Amino acid sequence: MKDSTKQWLEYAARDLKAAELVMKESYLSNVCLYHCQQAIEKAFKAILEEATIKIPRIHSVTALYEKFPTEIKAKVIIDTNVLGEIDDIYTDSRYPADVGLLPDGFPSEEKAKEIYDISKKMFDEINKYLENT
Repeated sequence: MKDSTKQWLEYAARDLKAAELVMKESYLSNVCLYHCQQAIEKAFKAILEEATIKIPRIHSVTALYEKFPTEIKAKVIIDTNVLGEIDDIYTDSRYPADVGLLPDGFPSEEKAKEIYDISKKMFDEINKYLENT
């Protein structure tokens, strides 16, 4: 694995750890979601880095996933049904209602846990794949 790929994974791991820590405080559920989105974004960028694909300066995990080569998509199992929701988190978790906050206000503690679990699973899947390349 390239050193630069390892750096992307390290940053993703730190975001995931931040999400885990703030998830325990319901007041910070939107911050948890933000770090979950960031962990997935950086893990996806690690895949692109390892595949020597130019990493775009975007935050959409859907758009990043679309850049994965077909052979990687076949080996890295990603639940693409949730990518749109994860994309919404980037804006929704950072800005007030007029700009984007989730439809029902701040996310619940349960929603934060759900998204954390999805993020952790994606990170683990990507990490496993990259360790074996």
